[in-house]
Amino acid sequence: MKVFIVGLGQIGMGYDYKEDYHVSCLTHLNAILAHDGYELVGGFDVSLERRNMFESKSKVKCFDDLLDGLTKTNPDFVILSTPTETHFEILKTILKQKSLKAILCEKPVSYDDEEATQMVNLCEQNNIKLFVNYQRFYLPSSDVIKKKLFPSHKKIEFLKGVCWYSKGLIHNGSHFINLLESWLGNLESIESIVSHNYWSNEDIEPDALFSFQRGKVFFISSRESDFSHYSIELITSEGKLSYKNGGDEIYWQNKVPDPTFPGYTILSKEMEEIESNHLKSQYFVLDKILKFMENSNSVAVCEAFSTLNMIRMLRKLKVEK
Repeated sequence: MKVFIVGLGQIGMGYDYKEDYHVSCLTHLNAILAHDGYELVGGFDVSLERRNMFESKSKVKCFDDLLDGLTKTNPDFVILSTPTETHFEILKTILKQKSLKAILCEKPVSYDDEEATQMVNLCEQNNIKLFVNYQRFYLPSSDVIKKKLFPSHKKIEFLKGVCWYSKGLIHNGSHFINLLESWLGNLESIESIVSHNYWSNEDIEPDALFSFQRGKVFFISSRESDFSHYSIELITSEGKLSYKNGGDEIYWQNKVPDPTFPGYTILSKEMEEIESNHLKSQYFVLDKILKFMENSNSVAVCEAFSTLNMIRMLRKLKVEK
């Protein structure tokens, strides 16, 4: 597919600008350059410095006028990686491009559930797929984890967990809510325990109990100003998942008979490592979207409409704060 990137900040280009795209695909630019199924036809950014950097690395034209760039390049696929508060207005400009088949929007689609719903509806009216870049959802490790949590040959009778997050429940915490929904089913309720605003008055950072269809997870906020800390720990009736450093390190421990005290059961000292593939995260996003566009029944992707319930519930929690 012919692809055009809108917004060349950290996730668009910056995180691994100096890295070989064969090694690191943490950004949209490197992922597109690495994937044979995509042809990069253009980019857009308001910064002259970033436009020059884009052109230097990709050898592709970068525009200072979005509509002009879209008109001249006729992309099938647009990646929207600008700040969240700009998504809606930029989306309306992108939708003027008639060759378009799909859009990948950075998370969250919007901080406002009504605006997010309008964005979904506009894309549906134009027969354009709107995907969300919750990249952990797309990683092969996430499929492996779900099978560990819910093996086909055993009934899981208990699941409870803890998730540490920072930099806003909507902005960053939603990454882990989306991931947990892919494992535990839809989010059903949120019970706020303590409210915090460490990061921004535009977002919330409560300690809260999140109830999913197949388990409950306590979300606890830390202070991004101190250091980044993102982790998930899930305990089931069969073992323990440790999802550390935002998913860079992943381990599973089975339960085993206690060798010292007969009749008791403990966690095995052997920690099975699950390959994270985090350095190729954006490559896997693009790969699954391409396969979905070719055959929608072949893979699971994160479409924007599936995130609306989460945005509504988080927005309601903010209003009630």
